[in-house]
Amino acid sequence: MARLAKYTITDTVIAMMMLIICFITLYPFWYAIIYSFSSSNASMSHPVTLIPIQFTFENYATVFENNQIFRSFLVTAGRTIGGVLYSGTIVALAAYAISKRALPGNRFIAIFLLIPMYFSGGLLPSYILIYKLGLFNHFLVYILPHGFWAFNMLIMRTFFDSLPANLVESATIDGAGDFKVFWKIIIPLSMPVTATIAMFNGVFQWNSWFDAMLYVSNENLQPLSFILQRILKETLAAQLLASQGLVGAIDMDSNQTSPESLKMATLIVSTIPIVVIYPFLQKYFVKGFMIGAVKG
Repeated sequence: MARLAKYTITDTVIAMMMLIICFITLYPFWYAIIYSFSSSNASMSHPVTLIPIQFTFENYATVFENNQIFRSFLVTAGRTIGGVLYSGTIVALAAYAISKRALPGNRFIAIFLLIPMYFSGGLLPSYILIYKLGLFNHFLVYILPHGFWAFNMLIMRTFFDSLPANLVESATIDGAGDFKVFWKIIIPLSMPVTATIAMFNGVFQWNSWFDAMLYVSNENLQPLSFILQRILKETLAAQLLASQGLVGAIDMDSNQTSPESLKMATLIVSTIPIVVIYPFLQKYFVKGFMIGAVKG
């Protein structure tokens, strides 16, 4: 009974700790949701805690009526899809080539490709390279510089090494070349690690804004994360001016939105696609990451 009581108390403490961690993790997202559905006037005059104050869709209506936000959403979706396909193809081809033991110098090539994981040229050489390539204010600046990731290649190569070698040997005996073996055998068997790499690339591309700040001045090519970053700066600037008494109280009617409400609504809109897609890739994500990281 003492052991049972001990385990029961331990389990209770662990469960309570997990509930606290879940609350700390999920509440910021819940706060953004309820704030985005709260009226601007009400949210500015009353603290938002657990439920929306004067529930309204005015903030989301403003987001979707804003042509710039809608255009940036399309840019972000385009760079995410293009970046995932482009980087995934290059990384998979490189990983497959490095995994071939018959490739002369494959170990040296693998080490050479892994060096940028620890040492990079820095911002200035990258800026000069992008300028020389003529990618300023070009959509491809979001895709081409992010084609190869050594960490993703390492995970995929380790996964390829774990596949049965007799499958490739049998296909080779039947007359299949390397390209056919890669597309017909290796890739179909590598869906877990492929989904993992796609998730990594997708999250990076969807949330990236720093490259837009450096290389893009055309508003038609600015991604959603950059717009959200700009809204955040404007909100902080407005709050700073208000705290210093440099601006008066904001007189807003019920059809207008505050910068804070607009920021929360834009944040939710930019987060929903990743949240919706992740459950469908979760089983591949966990399996692919564990196999790719542990085996070999």
